[in-house]
Amino acid sequence: MESVQPNDPVPADPTAVFGRRCLAYIIDFLILFAVGAIAFFSMATLDEVDDPALATQICEHYEALDNGDVCIDLDSTVFVFEADKFGVFLLLILVIAVLNSVVVSSITGGSLGKLAAGLRVVDKNTFQKAGVGRHALRWILLIVDTFPWIVIVPLTGLILGLASKGHRRVGDFAAKTLVVDKKHVGTPAQVPGVNEVAGATISVPGLWDPPIQAPPAQPPVTEPVVSAPVTEPVISAPLAEQPGVDPATDPSAVVEPHAGGTAEPAPAAARQDEASQPGVDAPMWDEARDAYIQWDPELQAWMEWSESGGRWIPISQ
Repeated sequence: MESVQPNDPVPADPTAVFGRRCLAYIIDFLILFAVGAIAFFSMATLDEVDDPALATQICEHYEALDNGDVCIDLDSTVFVFEADKFGVFLLLILVIAVLNSVVVSSITGGSLGKLAAGLRVVDKNTFQKAGVGRHALRWILLIVDTFPWIVIVPLTGLILGLASKGHRRVGDFAAKTLVVDKKHVGTPAQVPGVNEVAGATISVPGLWDPPIQAPPAQPPVTEPVVSAPVTEPVISAPLAEQPGVDPATDPSAVVEPHAGGTAEPAPAAARQDEASQPGVDAPMWDEARDAYIQWDPELQAWMEWSESGGRWIPISQ
């Protein structure tokens, strides 16, 4: 992962593509409308009449029957769509919508409209292309985003997309996805209020505050060493009785007191620098996140190991 230097310019919001999202929605709608129109007129009964007045009378007759049949008068041509064909027609529209919004999107990263607009749907943290499950959830929740179902305007999704951080609609909130330019796929970027990545120092509940400067590496301490209380120092023999030893000039003559009454050097573990923190010098296991975490001194941020991505990523909130 690339490091962000203090003097680097603040990157642009990768989700600032809402205008193109609207264009993609219109393209997808037009595709579905065109397929539906072709299917409708292919399944309808066509009657050619010479007298336009007669065509009008035929449609008035069907309206009077009020049996659900649809009659369309095109001057000298009359299309009659029987009510019993509506089930097949709606199933066809549903299949086309699923193919475009779920199947094609999960393979390529976006629907035909998004592909035409240069957009992709990605995971909000890893920026990898969203899978079939997330695309299915986004498509199902269009029923909420298009509320109150006025003509073709997805009013709820439009308002949320303009007002929310990351320009997310209900489907994006539920699926934890973002819509970005295709160049951002696989390259995590910071979206304020949505995720935290390189260049942003985060405070993780249950962990230490990020250190100002990473401490130097220290050898690991395997077992704590507890020294028994000692009332007064004990030495093996009076220094005066040790021939050739001058305690004023020979530091080796000074020994550590021991609770058992004999002198021995202090254990190395007791001299260990207590400034070392787990997760700073080496990865540590975090039960809450079910993953390894480690402090990155270059990015000044806590990172966690992503098994699916096979790399270190910023800790998700």
